[in-house]
Amino acid sequence: MKSALQAAKKSLGDCSRIDFNDSFKLANLCAHGLRSPEYNGFARDLIIRVLDQWENIERSTYKLWNDLVETAGLYPYAIKKMLSGSSVLRYEFNHSKYLKDIVLHEEQNLISLKLLAGKSIVLSAPTSFGKSLLIDEVVASRQYKHIVVIQPTLALLDETRKKLQKYNDQYKLIVSTTQLPSHTTGNIFLFTAERVVEYGNFPQIDFFVIDEFYKLSLSRDDDRALTLNHALYKLLHFTSRFYLLGPMINSIPSDFIKRYQVEWHHTTFATVAVDEVDVSDSRTISKDKRAEQLFMLLLKLPEPTLIYCSSPEKATDLASLFLEYLRKHKINIKDSKDASIADIKEWLNENIHPDWALNACLEQAIGIHHGALPRHLGSSIVDAFNAGGIQYLFCTSTLIEGVNTTAKNVVLFDKRKGMKPIDFFDYRNITGRSGRMKIHYIGKVFRFHEEPAQMELDVDIPILTQINAPLELLVQIDKKDLSVESLRKLQGLVGLDEKLMAILKMNSGVPIEGQLAVISAIENDMNLYRNVLNWRSFPTYNQLLKVLELAWNHLMRKNESKANVRNPAQLAVYTIKYVNLKSIAALINQTLNDKYWIETVPDLPTRVNKVVFNVLNLTRHWFDYKLPKLLGAVSNLQKYVLTKHGHPAGDYTFLSSTLENGFVSRNLATLLEFDIPLSAVKKLQPALPAEDDADILEVLRHINFKKYGLNNYEMKKLRGVL
Repeated sequence: MKSALQAAKKSLGDCSRIDFNDSFKLANLCAHGLRSPEYNGFARDLIIRVLDQWENIERSTYKLWNDLVETAGLYPYAIKKMLSGSSVLRYEFNHSKYLKDIVLHEEQNLISLKLLAGKSIVLSAPTSFGKSLLIDEVVASRQYKHIVVIQPTLALLDETRKKLQKYNDQYKLIVSTTQLPSHTTGNIFLFTAERVVEYGNFPQIDFFVIDEFYKLSLSRDDDRALTLNHALYKLLHFTSRFYLLGPMINSIPSDFIKRYQVEWHHTTFATVAVDEVDVSDSRTISKDKRAEQLFMLLLKLPEPTLIYCSSPEKATDLASLFLEYLRKHKINIKDSKDASIADIKEWLNENIHPDWALNACLEQAIGIHHGALPRHLGSSIVDAFNAGGIQYLFCTSTLIEGVNTTAKNVVLFDKRKGMKPIDFFDYRNITGRSGRMKIHYIGKVFRFHEEPAQMELDVDIPILTQINAPLELLVQIDKKDLSVESLRKLQGLVGLDEKLMAILKMNSGVPIEGQLAVISAIENDMNLYRNVLNWRSFPTYNQLLKVLELAWNHLMRKNESKANVRNPAQLAVYTIKYVNLKSIAALINQTLNDKYWIETVPDLPTRVNKVVFNVLNLTRHWFDYKLPKLLGAVSNLQKYVLTKHGHPAGDYTFLSSTLENGFVSRNLATLLEFDIPLSAVKKLQPALPAEDDADILEVLRHINFKKYGLNNYEMKKLRGVL
């Protein structure tokens, strides 16, 4: 049966017209396959491929195929008017209970009914299953008043926020730790794990979601795993009703299933077929030839295409090389008159640099997406790609991990994710981005490297199992929940005073041994540190350098990304410059004219690209998140030590908050979480309240934006929120 279905798949791809006899034979084969649990996945895949060739099939067999679509559980693809009898009833049964005009497929509906019945579900399913749609379904049901949704990337949170904005009359969307929950409506907290841990104003949470829950596993070697485990533990103190979703997970701990009465659902049900094309012979050719082979391939792909690259630098460089290739061969992909592209370019000219490669790329419908881009810009590029203004999008894992696009094709150009090789799990996650239900029935994956060895991921949950859990995770667990082995591991901390233990816990996710090393370093050279650590507001270069040296040497993990910053001294220089200039564009321009950069990269266009990337990467990686976190940790530690020894202590809260919030008040910085550019916030600053408890969105609704010199891009971003 399997060989027959695979042969039919091949023949289907080779023919241009399917007559009555061939159509009937294919349908008969699919019908037999659907009856067998072993082969129904193959049969469903073949049915999807037939739908892709709908116009080439003998029309008299349409009803037969429509019945098979229904039998396969692919109800979103079924044509209701062609159904009859009990098939109509089953079709109606699979209508979403709360989402208008949405029909769920068979397994989606099964999970939906269980969630709406109050069960906790852990779902492992392919990308095209439609796992995130069920979040929308739960929200629309209004069954829960206070909901937390944890997602791993800001791009994914932006996508979810846009989907859930339609429930503004029933729920207040909380996207920043400065926002207070509503007491009159429900609340939906759209947070990363870090923000769940930081937030201190949760009401009684009724339900929570963790997307990409495999990131709980320490085996993935992800430094965010500790924080995600801490967030899970915190939320389980509120409720045991939850929905965890992710791709291709083999198992979860049985103790977790029993303790929380979890329903574990593992499925391979997919709504998109995927074809893989191996172009891995390119590994034997030179780097330049490989790039040329990629560009020739792209020109044969007129549909929306993602090109996966190992790093932000690689994505930027490859997109720029593609543009040069087009110019050299006088090829015009698309004369993009898309208004959104023009608006993005206008904003880039004003706020980044007019000669940055992305500007020219956008003119040829080429986009770049990676974690160094300003958050709102990354969101706008995804929107332009989905709308057709961008045809080729060079991207990294920040887009691959969960964000839905209209991509038909995915080109797996690199075999690494940062410095690490892509494993089979990464590979499947990336290739799963090809195709889109009801848009592209068949996705295509072109890989320039061999497929990684197959593997299955067993997700450990160390905050619950406590197996291999490090000290910084164990200190967050209530004593009554600690195992005998965990209590033994914590013995070394028993003699510490309560104030220090509270600080170690407050510095969540920061290595315990590193924190104790910082304390020892200060105590061992008190004459030095009591004079350089006791600053507040803004530091001198030397004061900041000493703080950064403590953090760099003791609090950063081995192999932790440093975003091209070589040492604490360089980070101190950039930080002081940024604080003085208060502008990314100004920092870019100053760096471009720096003697070191002029001598190192004499060619101006090349220098612009390198400097823009370095500054954007520095801003997103260090100033927006990592540096404020490290400053906060060292601030807590030095305050403990210096106070203990009777010396005046410093307080780095002001600098930390200033960097993290982009030089605006905490309340105004909330707007950045709503996809609004910092440039627009600064222009509107005179009309906006700085108080933390002010309803900033309500104030925005009554402002005449035309008075404040906003460009089209900024205006559209603001209107998109309101």
